[in-house]
Amino acid sequence: MYTLGMDIGGTFTDFTLVDRESGSVTIDKEPTTPANPAEGALTGARRILDENDVSFDDLDTVIHGTTLVSNTLIEGTGATTGLLTTEGIRDTLQLRRGSRYDMFDWEMEYPDPLVPRQRRLELDERLTDDGEVVEPLDEEEVRERTRTLVEDHGVDSVAVSLLHSYESDTHERAAAEVIEDEYPDLNVSLSADVVPVIREYERTSTTVINAYVAPVVADYLEFLGSELQSEGFAGEVYMMTSSGGIVDVQTAKAEPIRLVESGPAAGVLASRIFGENHGNDDVFSFDMGGTTAKGSVVEDGDIRMKYETDVARVHRFKEGSGYDLVSPLIDLTEIGAGGGSIASVNDVGLVEVGPESAGSDPGPICYNQGGEEPTVTDASLLLGYLDPENFYGGRMELAAERTESIFAETLADPLDLSVTEAAWRVFEVVNENMATAFRRYAASRGIDTRGLSMTALGGAGPSHAFRVARKLDIDEVVCPYGAGVGSSIGLTEAPRMYEASSTSQAVLASLTAEDFRRQFDALRDEAAAVLERAGIDPDETEASLSLDMRHVDQGHEIKVPLEGRAIDDVTPDVAREAFERTYQETFNRETLEFPVEVLTYRLELAEADRTAETAQIAVPEGGSDEPNGRDVYFGPEDGTIATDVYRWDGLEAGQTIDGPVVVEADQTTVVADPDSSVSVADNYDITIEL
Repeated sequence: MYTLGMDIGGTFTDFTLVDRESGSVTIDKEPTTPANPAEGALTGARRILDENDVSFDDLDTVIHGTTLVSNTLIEGTGATTGLLTTEGIRDTLQLRRGSRYDMFDWEMEYPDPLVPRQRRLELDERLTDDGEVVEPLDEEEVRERTRTLVEDHGVDSVAVSLLHSYESDTHERAAAEVIEDEYPDLNVSLSADVVPVIREYERTSTTVINAYVAPVVADYLEFLGSELQSEGFAGEVYMMTSSGGIVDVQTAKAEPIRLVESGPAAGVLASRIFGENHGNDDVFSFDMGGTTAKGSVVEDGDIRMKYETDVARVHRFKEGSGYDLVSPLIDLTEIGAGGGSIASVNDVGLVEVGPESAGSDPGPICYNQGGEEPTVTDASLLLGYLDPENFYGGRMELAAERTESIFAETLADPLDLSVTEAAWRVFEVVNENMATAFRRYAASRGIDTRGLSMTALGGAGPSHAFRVARKLDIDEVVCPYGAGVGSSIGLTEAPRMYEASSTSQAVLASLTAEDFRRQFDALRDEAAAVLERAGIDPDETEASLSLDMRHVDQGHEIKVPLEGRAIDDVTPDVAREAFERTYQETFNRETLEFPVEVLTYRLELAEADRTAETAQIAVPEGGSDEPNGRDVYFGPEDGTIATDVYRWDGLEAGQTIDGPVVVEADQTTVVADPDSSVSVADNYDITIEL
């Protein structure tokens, strides 16, 4: 049987087809169709199956990564949403935290709330922070408020976020029953289901985001599932989550916030696996596609996680300027720097690149599909990195003359440069933008990029990696065979996994082993139910436990892993020891002589005994082909150099080539400068030594 991974990006949709009996892997790309991304995904799926004599009924698993959630938020195309909340906190979404994401911007902006004030209605109910009822819920009031939202405001989805529902969900559950009785088809998101954790604003914001995107995701998945079934597919569809695992469609529809970074997460997962294949446990993951570039760090084989972020930012590079979201995510940074990023000359005569992108429609100038603005891909063509006659496996002939003409008019002439010099300036600006973002990301987490091995993925990653790596003082870049579709490879290797969490705030000294057991058992039951829907026997899973802890009265907590501990092993002493160790590692100082408290319990459940080795992508047997040659520009110091150009599948395992060199594949291109060398591994991965 076969597994198909498909990852929809802003410019291309990537495919990986795995024959699980033979272990062979086939890869491909298809231009993304922005109006309906599922159409491009289905077109590419049909082609890769047809070319490999595989039918849809031979597939038993489709694993899907998508930018649908983030795009819906950025474009503001979600459902008309209402909010039911406790009396007195109607304006939580507007007030936010009251903090400033930029202390020096007196005209600071935030995005407008996804639910305007007239669709935020209050309920006269109240719980204490221990979950005790102060004011009971009036079910008739819930019914009246819901009617107002539906009949007067035309909402398609309702978020319910009541005060202290993380301690007791009774009022939210009762409200949901009333809503379902009145409007059975209305989408409802409860904070007790979506994010049952402390902090009213973040919990409400996350629940509203979930309600806003849920109908869009549900419609999309139903359309995709229907189209697949019409082609003869009778297997299971799984969705990649932001935390690096996959879940069933039912879970994805109920909790679409878990999909907000699904594609980028798959790329980091692939980088870890490729790093392990090369004996590298410390890896910088660099994934550059047509619209964005992503960076993340794998340390000692572990992928960094975070639990808060903001999405659809007003200022893309300013953390905190978007909608706040609480959900388990792989810790990465993402910037608007891709092959389609648009270059221009600003008011002071400097080149700017991105974050706006030409995407796949109309795309870069060289695609000859109506694009009129110069992009990074156009610059790469003019520098000699891309072959105009053999791009995208020869399926797309690049319009070199048109690209050169528009580049001269819009960039080179205003800057008084040659076209080649202008193209290099665009190339260097986008590389510096990425390197700067990656430096900030690493520095803010106390990471030194020197000594790391970079894994370069994405259609554009391997052609930019040599410059980005030099700027980060990284001297080794691994470009895996199949790097151009790295995220879709990561999809096929992702474990079925789910993380459940809940808040129950208490001073550590007041807790018992039974308290820990009760909390973690409930989370395990929740996670096991999700994995069971995804076809995993709960007895064949492994649980990883952690606690969010802090000193009493501290403003922020830290995640404390309980490494190697089973649920029955957790005691107050075990938690205290783990907190002291994590506190020392985080702050480089001992804990304070002050009480410690537990806020949030977390349990990650994943299928057990899953190997971390990728199946081998098939490459032709035989010796090395003779290279072609073309002139390639490597900057003002080296100038234009006659450079050998190889086909990746024509290289020979064990081969070493001194730079400069260009290596081409159907999905990507590797570029190495004159001061580097390239070596080919037995599995045809390329390593650039800088």
